[in-house]
Amino acid sequence: MQRLSIISILVLILLFFAGTRLSQAKEVRGVTDKSIKIGAVLDQTGPAASATVPFTQGIRSYVRFINEGGGIHGRKLDLIVEDDRYSIAATIAAFKKLVYKDNIFAYIGPGSGGFFNVLWSKMQKEKLPTIALPMPEIAVEPFKRYIFITSDTYEGQIRVLVDYIIKDYGLKEPRIGLIYPDTEVGKIDMRAALPRLKKYNLEPVTKEVLMAGAIDASSQVMNLKRYKVNCVLSVGSITSTAVTLLRELRKFGLNIPVFNSWASMTTEDLNYIGEAANQAYSIHANSPWYGEGPGVAKMREITLKYNPGTEKPYRGPLYTHGWVVSTIMTEGLKKAGRDLDVEVFVDALETIKNYDTGGLCNPITFSSVSHKGGDSWKVYKADPVGKKYVAITGWRKSE
Repeated sequence: MQRLSIISILVLILLFFAGTRLSQAKEVRGVTDKSIKIGAVLDQTGPAASATVPFTQGIRSYVRFINEGGGIHGRKLDLIVEDDRYSIAATIAAFKKLVYKDNIFAYIGPGSGGFFNVLWSKMQKEKLPTIALPMPEIAVEPFKRYIFITSDTYEGQIRVLVDYIIKDYGLKEPRIGLIYPDTEVGKIDMRAALPRLKKYNLEPVTKEVLMAGAIDASSQVMNLKRYKVNCVLSVGSITSTAVTLLRELRKFGLNIPVFNSWASMTTEDLNYIGEAANQAYSIHANSPWYGEGPGVAKMREITLKYNPGTEKPYRGPLYTHGWVVSTIMTEGLKKAGRDLDVEVFVDALETIKNYDTGGLCNPITFSSVSHKGGDSWKVYKADPVGKKYVAITGWRKSE
């Protein structure tokens, strides 16, 4: 009897440790029986807040919508947003907090291409599934298992924009002035623009630096006049910079088209500066708030349910971008199933093929060899009368 009791105790001990090991094996960072932690680091109070706050709001609205519907496979999304005030040091600190203290399962961000360059190796090292806001080529080339973008790259938008200027706009004897900020994104866009222009046997007649947030562009505009520029390609620009440039052009009597990159369209400001914006063009991979399609209509309906009476002023396309990123992350979690872990989630995202967003953006596709979700852009013209960006192309692929 004593021997049997000893054997029984040993069996119980073995079962206890086996159960403990099994329990530990099932533990997944940031995942409990009832929740999944998602972290985001985005400027909420600093100089880029006009762009990143709408993006954050898009995420928050979609997460609320999902959670009110019961979550994903019985788990609610626990969204933790950290404010980096558009500072690299604060971005790194916030990222470390989310990863090592909050133990997030997946990550959205950061809010800048420069910040992405600092963090991407850490995302890979920690095997942290990430859907990035910035879209530099380095995000997807060379291939990175844990990093995804829902749009095409910055380089892709420049190719589409230059092709439109040369093939569609019908400019005779183009004398293009290239304007860019001396920033990481500005340099990326400029490096993409030069070879694309060269494809058409063109090069800028002048290259001018105009920093983000500049309140004066008189010297740059005087140079444009001196070189007899008849078209401006403003790359890496943000909305406030585009407004400054357009106003200076009008003041100096230069009535020429200005083609801006995607960040000039983060707000609707170009549509509110009157005649100065009559020849202002922009490009974007996400539809504006008032775009067409069932997905856009659903976004508006849900958003206005949570925020009644806020139809105007119109939300910019970065709100849509936040909605798209959240939609795709949710789709991946649904596909991953209840038995969730990092590798299963990444594999699930890679099965997303031609995902129809209902007009929010062009269909999204990932694979085991490419995490660049989109390949298309639309060109828009500012409309100071109608106070809306008007799409002047359909979705165009960057080639």
